Amino acid sequence: MTTASLISQVCAISLTVSLFVAIYVILRSRGLRVVLSASLFVAFLVATQLSVKIVESKPFNWRYPGLLTTLHFSCVVVAVSVYWTWRGEPRKIFPWSIPLLRWVKTVVPVAISQPISVVFNNKAMVYAGAGVCAVIGTLSPVCTAVISSCCGRRLTVLSWGGVIIAFFGALVISWGEVSSVGEAKHKSRIIEGLIYAFASLSGRCAKIVILDYMMAPLAYARGLDAEEEPLSVIHVLGLTYPWGAVLSLAYALTWGGESPQKAWEQLTPELCGYIALSCSFALALNFLGTFALHDLGASAQQIVGKLNTICLASISVAFLGEHLPVMVVLGSALVLGGVAIFERGQHETGEDSVKTSDSDSDFEESLEPIKP
Repeated sequence: MTTASLISQVCAISLTVSLFVAIYVILRSRGLRVVLSASLFVAFLVATQLSVKIVESKPFNWRYPGLLTTLHFSCVVVAVSVYWTWRGEPRKIFPWSIPLLRWVKTVVPVAISQPISVVFNNKAMVYAGAGVCAVIGTLSPVCTAVISSCCGRRLTVLSWGGVIIAFFGALVISWGEVSSVGEAKHKSRIIEGLIYAFASLSGRCAKIVILDYMMAPLAYARGLDAEEEPLSVIHVLGLTYPWGAVLSLAYALTWGGESPQKAWEQLTPELCGYIALSCSFALALNFLGTFALHDLGASAQQIVGKLNTICLASISVAFLGEHLPVMVVLGSALVLGGVAIFERGQHETGEDSVKTSDSDSDFEESLEPIKP
């Protein structure tokens, strides 16, 4: 190992550590648990992306995004089912645990948007490449903020400023990513990839806002009393992920054209190990992402999620010998600045203390004695 490569690795690792320190400084007023869940959310987002990339790349080339998504969602279903059975409340994984009208207007849209957001993103990566998908993904904080605002969640002017700054930061990150990728060879594939990317963006933003509404209906009440009781994180996971798994499988077998038999024939012991690893990472990611959504709200969760890019780039530099574009570093600084400004705006509305209190009570609820 040369001195230059060693310095590059040290700088990349230091940059990643500094990123998590910055997350702690910005979110410390919300409590250690919120800081930890947000940090682990970013970490497992990176780990999941890396594991999926390994599975779908050479030498395995196991490109069955619909089936892989079904496996990821099914792991959540199993974990939640075991949890509620252990708690003595297995009914909470079934639709009749909430009113039918609420189930129709929340669980059904989330179930439809889950495979759209995940599977279409994987398809977009294949057709358009990571760089183009990153550019489209920069719209998620603004898109989420607009949808949540239209649905009733109030954001201060300062919070909107944080969202916009984070958007420009994500745009700079994507610019740096795209500039490191060669020109596209097939425009038709790029166009098809763009369609998948925008569909994925729409599904992701809609899903995030609806999940946020399920856990914090009062935040969308526009000053009125909320008619619906907030649901716990585990309850929301139990209601939404079984249907997401079913629809992901339906997509894989129909429109996706994926063959379970061919997927099975390509399996090797080593590949099974990587698939199992991706499932474990995705399981943790889905739990942590929902807790981060509950603690931070839809817009802030999407902003924090954008920080995974620099973590992924830093790991690639440190261990895969890749180059870290300067624009990625500058863009990440803007995203962090946007998070800090957004947090300040939340302090102005007093929502921060409410969310912290709610999240603490939700966490304590999960530690209650098992019902007889």
